[in-house]
Amino acid sequence: MESAGGILPWSEWGHNSVSLLAVNDLGKRFGGVQALQGVSFTVQDGDVLGIIGPNGAGKTTLLNCVSGLFRPDRGDIRWQDRSIVGQAPYRIARLGIGRTFQIVRPFPSMTVRENTAMGALFGQPAGRLQPAEALRQADAVLDLVGLADKRSHPVLRLTVPDRKRLEVARALAMRPRLLLLDEVMAGLNQVEVEQALEMVRQVRASGVAIVLIEHVMKVIVGVCNRALVLNLGRPLLEGPPSEVLRDRRVIEAYLGERYARGGDA
Repeated sequence: MESAGGILPWSEWGHNSVSLLAVNDLGKRFGGVQALQGVSFTVQDGDVLGIIGPNGAGKTTLLNCVSGLFRPDRGDIRWQDRSIVGQAPYRIARLGIGRTFQIVRPFPSMTVRENTAMGALFGQPAGRLQPAEALRQADAVLDLVGLADKRSHPVLRLTVPDRKRLEVARALAMRPRLLLLDEVMAGLNQVEVEQALEMVRQVRASGVAIVLIEHVMKVIVGVCNRALVLNLGRPLLEGPPSEVLRDRRVIEAYLGERYARGGDA
């Protein structure tokens, strides 16, 4: 949310409806490095927000703060108008925020279906879900992400793209209202990117809001209704992807002249 002078302060945000997620003036420092400073944005039901920026811009640090792995040094993170700063990651997950990680770490001794069911078991408050029901939920999620025909495979048989799909499936099995995706397209070829794009569209169509970090601009344009650009830990610009990716500041800080001339990014 922006004014002529930049991002609006918390006190000036509209209150006609409660945001699903509201991040206000977030700051995080590691020793002498200011990883995040003054980061603010909101996510509503149905949003797909893309977080872009050069390496070291603070993108993963931002997701780590939202999901509770890091505690911010300043600012606030509100989930349905309730502050979640300082809560343990598992508590935040059970509120309805799921996430994936850049480095995929499935349970190697389990099948694809069993890995996914672990998400269903973990994501339920009080852990009351029975294993049989968790497996049924896993089957539904595997259908959604395109792994239904591999549900019985040992996870070590999966290709890299399928392991990324499994990471998404395990997070979705927790039944989140918001899914944080950290570079699920990294390392994929063009065909695999198109398949992953369709998976993200299916997730969005299922009613889950998404915040995703991505370097593949085709993904940002193809699925996001807004893009937030970070540079050196600070917000540079937020808006519709088509406008953000044409902005001279974004081109100079991140995309480069090759992108501006029509090259791939």
